Amino acid sequence: MQNDKIAVLYIAGSGRSGTTLLARLLGEVEGFVNIGEAARYLFDVDIRARDFPCGCGSPLSECAFWKDKIRAIPPNLVQQASDVVRIRRFPSLLMASGRSGTPDAYRPVLDALAEMYRAVARETGCRVIVDSSKNPANALLASLIPEVELHVLHVVRNPHRVVASWAKKKGYLRAHPRHKVIAWWWSFNLLSEALRLKTRSYRLLRYEDFVREPEKWMREIAADVVGVAPAMPFLDGGEARVRVQHDLGGNPDKLGGGRIKIVDARDSAGGPRDWLVNLTTFPLQLRYQYLLGDRS
Repeated sequence: MQNDKIAVLYIAGSGRSGTTLLARLLGEVEGFVNIGEAARYLFDVDIRARDFPCGCGSPLSECAFWKDKIRAIPPNLVQQASDVVRIRRFPSLLMASGRSGTPDAYRPVLDALAEMYRAVARETGCRVIVDSSKNPANALLASLIPEVELHVLHVVRNPHRVVASWAKKKGYLRAHPRHKVIAWWWSFNLLSEALRLKTRSYRLLRYEDFVREPEKWMREIAADVVGVAPAMPFLDGGEARVRVQHDLGGNPDKLGGGRIKIVDARDSAGGPRDWLVNLTTFPLQLRYQYLLGDRS
């Protein structure tokens, strides 16, 4: 990590792939701070309107960590970001090789995102900011910030379990139909692989592998960013001690702290319509080794 840069570890991939858990665990590593889906949450009108609570349990308008940072982003800029930072805009962002090549429409959003990361780094004194926004378009935007050193952790999970998880309402997160979830799983994972071109480091990790050996993978992920993995005293086999964190977005599991289990919930895979998931996702399932006798 270069001393004059802000290291951002961006967790990419499809929702319901274990990214909230991974971000919370990484937020316990010495020198790391987890801000949840901040790059996405702060610059998306629809998500902001849902007013999810901070991980500390406070409404964002009352959270001591976030309230001033939120007020610093004017509503018109949030609307502009919502219009331009989209998956369909991914090719134009990918083509941008630096600030000189960044389209004008992105520059105000880029500046606001950079200031948010700077404010987090100043206030926490962290070495690494963990941003679990998942959307690869937001990661590409972060890669264009000159003072950011971007590292990407691309997390994948068996699409059968992702689809089954989204089929049920979870706290403040509503359920979504199978066809929409399959489209998300395809687009977010495929485009996340293109982030290799724009990052200091890139790691692809199956969530199923992570839960089998969490300490091993945590050490390797941390080493990708800081060189030598710090100690992980908060891990105890398949459990961890997690403090309250100021993470945005994510699922309701983020609320509060204490001991948590590192497991892969085995949701129903959808019964007789499983063939639809396999039919529509098999190329990436094959790539991620979910069709080679290991669908775990």
